[in-house]
Amino acid sequence: MATKRLYRQDAYLTQNTTTINSIEKTDGFDVIICNESVFFPEGGGQPCDVGTVSFGADIYNITDVYDKDLQGDVYHLTDAPEGTFSVGDEVCLSINWDNRFSNMQRHSGEHMFSGTFHTLFGGVNKGFHIGEDYVTMDIDLDGAILTDEEIDLAERTVNDAIWANLPIRISVFDSYEESLVMPVRKKVPHEGSVSIATVGDLPNPYDCIACCGTLPSYSAEIGILVVYKNESYKGMNRIYFDCGFKAKEKLTQDMKLLNSIANKYSCSTEDIIYKLDLIDEEISSLKVANAKLAAYIKDNEKNRILSEINTGDENIFIYSLSLLKTDDLLKLGFSVINETKNKLLLLIHPETLTCLIFSSGDIKCGRFIKENAPLYNGRGGGKDDHARAVFQNMTDMKAFADAISSM
Repeated sequence: MATKRLYRQDAYLTQNTTTINSIEKTDGFDVIICNESVFFPEGGGQPCDVGTVSFGADIYNITDVYDKDLQGDVYHLTDAPEGTFSVGDEVCLSINWDNRFSNMQRHSGEHMFSGTFHTLFGGVNKGFHIGEDYVTMDIDLDGAILTDEEIDLAERTVNDAIWANLPIRISVFDSYEESLVMPVRKKVPHEGSVSIATVGDLPNPYDCIACCGTLPSYSAEIGILVVYKNESYKGMNRIYFDCGFKAKEKLTQDMKLLNSIANKYSCSTEDIIYKLDLIDEEISSLKVANAKLAAYIKDNEKNRILSEINTGDENIFIYSLSLLKTDDLLKLGFSVINETKNKLLLLIHPETLTCLIFSSGDIKCGRFIKENAPLYNGRGGGKDDHARAVFQNMTDMKAFADAISSM
C-alpha cells in the first residue's frame, strides 16, 4: 500500500509516528518510505517540506522529499548513514513548520494572484516558480505587457481579497471528468484523482484551480502579497513577488537599506532619488571638467615631449605619466608619434602597471611586446605601430623600461 499522505487531510499537522515500509539508498544515505507521512513532496511548483526523523534517542534531518506519482509512495531522503534504519522501525516524522507555512502562504498567494490577473485582464498563468528569494509567475496576455498602473491595480485587488479572509477549500474528485463541475479558470486534463483549490464561496469563488499543494484554511493567513517587479519574458509578463513571512522579511530588509542610504546622504527616504539626481548632475559636470583638464594636460605633454624629441639625438623616449588615464595616454602617444620619424616612445602608467609603446620606425611594437614583456613577467600585445604590456609589479615594469632605454 502506498504512503498515506496526511497533509491532504490536515495541512496543519506537523508530525506523525509511523512505520518504515521500505528503504532505499542515495549517495550513502538512507531514503525511507513510511506507512504514513506529514511531509509534502515537491510538486505542482511548491518545494518539498524539510524536517527531521526521530528514531529512539537519535534525530536525523530529512533534506529532500519526493514522489514518483501523485498516488504513490513518498520518499524521505535523510542524512542518516546507509544502514541506520531497518524495515519495521517505528519513527517520528516532524516537519519544519515555518518552512511549511511559508510555502502555504506563497502557493496560495500565487493562486489568488493568478486568478486576479485572469479576472482583471484575461491573463493566463503559463508557469510559476517558488524560489528562495522570491516567487515568479509568467502571465500571458497575447503579447501585451502590463503597465505599472495595471500591476498596482492587481496588487491592490489581490490584497483586498487576502484581507477579506476568504475560505480556502480543497475538493477531491475521483476523475478529471467529475471535477468539471467546478468553475476552474484553467482546465488541466489528466488521469486519476483531481484536487481542486477554491478561494471564496461557490458558485462564484475568487479563484478556482487544480492544485496538489498545501494551502491555509483562510486567505488572511497569507498576510500580504508584495510585487517586486515585472519584466517582459518571451512575450509574457514575468512578475516577481512574494507573500507572508518572506515578503515581510524583504520589506524590512529593503527599509533598512533605504534608511542606511538616506542617512548616508543626510536626507529622508522620500528624497533619495532627488539627492541621487543632484549627485548625477555633479558627476556629469565633473566629467566635463575632467575631460577639459585631460585635454589641456595632453596638449602640454605633447608639446613638451615633441620639444625634447626634436632637440635630442636619442631614438628612444620614455615618460611616466600618472595624471592621465590609459586611454588618454594612448591618444597622446598617437598624437606624438605621428609627428616623428624613426622614434620609439614608451609611456608608463604607474597606477595600472601599464606600458604603452609606439613606433615610427622599424620596430614592430606588437611583436616586440610579445617577445620581451614575458621576460619581465608582463603580458600584452598589439599592432606594428603601437602595443601595450601589463606587469605584475612596479619592479618588473621598471626593469622592462630600463631594458628598452639601454637598447
